[in-house]
Amino acid sequence: MEFTRRLLDWYHENKRDLPFRQTKKPYHIWVSEVMAQQTQIQTMIPYYQRWIKVFPTIKDLANAEIDVVLKMWEGLGYYNRARNLHKGANYVMEHYNGELPADKQKLMEIPGIGDYTSSAIAAIAFDLPEIAIDGNVKRVMARYLNYTENANTRKAHKTFENFLKEELLKSKASPSDFVQALMELGALVYTPSNTTCEGSPFKEMCACYRGENIGTIPYFPKPKKVPIYPKTAWIYTEHKHILMSKDDSDGLMKGLYRLPQTDNHQKKKPIMKLTHKFTHLHWVIHVHKSETILKDENYFLMPIENLKDITIVTAHRKILQKLGYIKG
Repeated sequence: MEFTRRLLDWYHENKRDLPFRQTKKPYHIWVSEVMAQQTQIQTMIPYYQRWIKVFPTIKDLANAEIDVVLKMWEGLGYYNRARNLHKGANYVMEHYNGELPADKQKLMEIPGIGDYTSSAIAAIAFDLPEIAIDGNVKRVMARYLNYTENANTRKAHKTFENFLKEELLKSKASPSDFVQALMELGALVYTPSNTTCEGSPFKEMCACYRGENIGTIPYFPKPKKVPIYPKTAWIYTEHKHILMSKDDSDGLMKGLYRLPQTDNHQKKKPIMKLTHKFTHLHWVIHVHKSETILKDENYFLMPIENLKDITIVTAHRKILQKLGYIKG
């Protein structure tokens, strides 16, 4: 129980005052966990606050048009997270009368909720003895246990989960506090750069703190190099209108507006350049102005003043902001 005592003592003294920690509402926890995936906490907080204001309940989210949902998400990226929240809300309305079930397995039946998110909701919102293991928790446990194998495998997940669940159950601590404490410790102390775990509440109990395998744990195989694609984005304006596109045939960011974009770069000098990184590929975009209107069934002229009201792919929204077509 010493592990849990030290962990919780540290947490109650050092935890950040985050808006989603001020509630136990399962829906709020669900939204916060989805938004926090692949996004820094400080970046997602204003999005979370606006989202809860516009969609205060699952019913409100389910009843919203998907275009409105995507617009609220604009700027966070990985738009499938927003689509899955919308799908999940409709599923919960249909199957659970708008209330998330207090059951990990039932939570996993909801579109977009997998093993991690279901565990987080179950533990944080319902105080069920589930363990949510994200990248932060992997760092804590790999360093604490001196786990030198690949920390991203199912074997590693079970090793960490079994250890933590045993600690949780024998200590009879609050699962909500226990799980959030682990996440917070990984975010604030067991960071990628703090390889000696300075500030760890475990101190001599932690293998890396004792000096074992410093800088090598957790071990994650190097990711494969992602392909880089040269792209040209086109700016064409006419009578306070701008040419836009709804061509999402590349399978990226379905349903979002974008500038007309073609493969490869032009020989002439672009008016600006932008590199946009997806998880599995990168776009290197050169931006050019077109003197004549480009023809394609997916292209159409839109009033420039309307750009602020539609959801535009992140890379092209940045271009339009940089060139002054969208303010702010």
